[in-house]
Amino acid sequence: MLLPRGFFDSGRTFLLIDGAKVENLSEIIYKEIPDASCDSLYRGTELADMSEISPWLVQADPESSLFSKCFDDWMNRGVAIALQADAAFDELVTHFRGLVIGTLASGDEVVFRFYDPEIVRQLLSPDAQNENAKRLLGPCHAVAVQDRRRGDWECFRNNEPSHEPSREPFAIHEEHLVAMEQAARQTALRTLELHTAQYFPQLLHLSGTGEANWSRVADLMSEAKQYGLFSTREIALYINTIGWLGSNAFDQEWVRQLWQSRESQPERAIMRIAEYAEKHSREEQING
Repeated sequence: MLLPRGFFDSGRTFLLIDGAKVENLSEIIYKEIPDASCDSLYRGTELADMSEISPWLVQADPESSLFSKCFDDWMNRGVAIALQADAAFDELVTHFRGLVIGTLASGDEVVFRFYDPEIVRQLLSPDAQNENAKRLLGPCHAVAVQDRRRGDWECFRNNEPSHEPSREPFAIHEEHLVAMEQAARQTALRTLELHTAQYFPQLLHLSGTGEANWSRVADLMSEAKQYGLFSTREIALYINTIGWLGSNAFDQEWVRQLWQSRESQPERAIMRIAEYAEKHSREEQING
């Protein structure tokens, strides 16, 4: 695996894998590494009954098949982050298990998806004082996050690894909420970029170059939101419609009529329009 320079200076390597993104994760872990040092972070917590979507910590060599599966086979899904530490496995489990539930300023407890690659990136990128890195990474001295589209890596270092477990739940401040919102938007954008590249690559064509115009997807997202389409699924259906009918799709009379007849329910309108758009386009292809 090609990971960031300096990531392997010393220490053991670990994977933190999102069970919500990988079905039957524990079975896959033991299939790839039969004698794996691994554990569910939800085990022994109040989230134990949600074990099927629990994140798992696994000690794994970068050359292992599990590493390859996470960052080659599943790259586009953003299922894992890579960690490095001099600490023992049990010390990491204790630390990260203590982060799965965070506390808001109101005192309410919430599930904290600190292991999501985009959340890690958003929390640590502006962390000039290393405060978030110290609290989130604990005994780890580095974390590597992979870009879901390009496959390249970004490494964040913890300059002061701590081997003392925190007795307080992670306090989620306003800056963390903002970072998580930004992460959600970035995840949606990456998902839609990959959707467009797979099904409608012509929308990404940049005239006169061999490069993809990825900014086109962000533009399509903005257009969709002007129609009241906000979920990733609704925006994907909008992109499908443009992909099937062209950039002037909503100028076509039948599309405009169909939209106006269901404008009060935009999610239902775009489902119907995308369905008709695909049917119309395929019929045109068949009939020449």
